Amino acid sequence: MEDPPSLWWKDPLSLLGLLQGILIWLIMVYFLNLEVAWISFSCGGLIGFFLWLTALGYQKPLIAKMTLLGIFFNAILSLFSAYLAFS
Repeated sequence: MEDPPSLWWKDPLSLLGLLQGILIWLIMVYFLNLEVAWISFSCGGLIGFFLWLTALGYQKPLIAKMTLLGIFFNAILSLFSAYLAFS
């Protein structure tokens, strides 16, 4: 029997996948500074990649989609920090 589709904001693993990269970036901004936080993409991207693979392995497409979206948000924030650092 298949689970009914759940709402993403009620699923803690979907929230983890979405927010992991954003939280890593925010922590780096808080403890280091905004210009150095561009390096958070290497951490957020790698952690997100393995979360995505785990979600695919357990056949959880909603978690996989939210993790890819979290990686995308982390990339946008990292590009913003890189722009400030290198321009």
